[in-house]
Amino acid sequence: MAKRAAKGGVVISQEIFNLVKNDNSIKGPEVVSALREKYPKVDFNSASCQVAFANARKKLGLTRTVVKRPVGATKSVYRPIGPKAAVVALTSVETVNISLLQAAKALLMHCNGDANVAAQALKQVAALQMG
Repeated sequence: MAKRAAKGGVVISQEIFNLVKNDNSIKGPEVVSALREKYPKVDFNSASCQVAFANARKKLGLTRTVVKRPVGATKSVYRPIGPKAAVVALTSVETVNISLLQAAKALLMHCNGDANVAAQALKQVAALQMG
């Protein structure tokens, strides 16, 4: 069924469709302003123009529609085993060396509590010992 022209003799949805068809990158407010320039004596409902703009973009295939999940469907709660689980497993198996922890504490105090600086220092020491 064809759309009827409004009071001013303008089929808003058809005009918006033509504007979007001619310029794919046009935005919603630009469409409304272009219509107001083209038809200055006609009052346009901006909300209706935005709906017609969205429908025109959908008809032209310029937007993607996201399918909603059914009400009863839930997200998957599968979580892969990552590095956090591996760290927990390693610390629970190994025994704690108190003197090693005290040395690490002293290194951190010497590096003003910056763990990145301490790690960089340890990497440099390891590189010196390997080479």
